[in-house]
Amino acid sequence: MPENTNDEPVGDVLFIAMDKGIDSETGQLGYGYSPDNGRTFYVTNTIKGRKFRQEDADRLWKFLKPMIGKLVEEKFKNEFIDKVKEEISNDTSKKKSEEG
Repeated sequence: MPENTNDEPVGDVLFIAMDKGIDSETGQLGYGYSPDNGRTFYVTNTIKGRKFRQEDADRLWKFLKPMIGKLVEEKFKNEFIDKVKEEISNDTSKKKSEEG
């Protein structure tokens, strides 16, 4: 029991992590965990590889977002910067000729 809590455990507490089981949602066999003392079981590792849920993706996104943002920015910068500069240049030239 952690020292930073005054809660006493009620009944037997199971720590189920990386144990063999059947996924409660899909019925798939594999290794996984139970967040609620065995009532539900989520398989995370199967014979076909790692299995992710939307909840996992949501937790990972905050770490992936900055990296993906940089990659996308670099891709667009390198792919389209010349076209953007040309468009700006053409637009500026049109305005000058219309004004002058």
